[in-house]
Amino acid sequence: MTYIGFGIPPFPTFVKGGGGLFKKGSKHFKRIFSVFDLLYVQSGELFITENGQPFTIKEGQYLILIPGSEHYGHKRCTEDTRVYWTHFTMEGSFSLHENGNENWSDVQVLDGDFIVPSKFYFKIPAFGECIHKDFVEKIFENLVSMNHQTPDFPLRQQIYFEELILQLQKESLQIPSAAEKVVEETLRFLRKHYQEDIKMEDFAKELHFHPDYITRCMQKTMGVTPIQYLNQYRMEQAKRLMSTTDHKISSIAKEVGILDAAYFTKIFKRMEGVAPLEYRKIVSRKK
Repeated sequence: MTYIGFGIPPFPTFVKGGGGLFKKGSKHFKRIFSVFDLLYVQSGELFITENGQPFTIKEGQYLILIPGSEHYGHKRCTEDTRVYWTHFTMEGSFSLHENGNENWSDVQVLDGDFIVPSKFYFKIPAFGECIHKDFVEKIFENLVSMNHQTPDFPLRQQIYFEELILQLQKESLQIPSAAEKVVEETLRFLRKHYQEDIKMEDFAKELHFHPDYITRCMQKTMGVTPIQYLNQYRMEQAKRLMSTTDHKISSIAKEVGILDAAYFTKIFKRMEGVAPLEYRKIVSRKK
């Protein structure tokens, strides 16, 4: 297996991204890019050859195409295939390796202090499969979504992209742990029931785990508590509704599971930096 190695900081720089559909019977164009091209298959199969090596990218898998390398679709899609794609660059050099990092201690090469930042050396598989498919696709959704663009969205895209690169590195280090499986079940439950008045005790009972254990798993794996993630997810849905409907803010709050409009406004402003009404004005001006 080939791994793409590069030092951090700085993170690779996001250039452009989007989603696409390859209809059954179509195939990828032949071309050469001067930037990295990451292709992720959400559903279906995509057949790509890079420098003479063929790849079959299946659902939940990705391929990072190297700058200057010719790539093309060597076979037509046998079914409708949905993909996410991102182009990115690196300020520094990169290297190709036969072996990847085995654990996080291999990734962090320097522990920073008050003057010098911590330094890392990532080795990302050029061709890999995402264990946490739902989580990765949520990052892609945030990265390429056209529903919640604000003036600072290009800057947020870089943040989302860095989160994606970090996730790909983390996934290449180890087989999913019990904690990560708990997180997957928790995320699935929260996304399904976010419109309801959810309490920790409710989904802890549903998932058959103690609330404290679920919280520890979430913090260890994602750096947030279940309630923090729930609020983040609710705010994303609220932003979508504010940019696509004329519903009142109080109605949108209820639609995303928050009955108290004042509490909704408080959370939204803390996370987005502006009040809901101001956000709606910003989005409206961009249309």
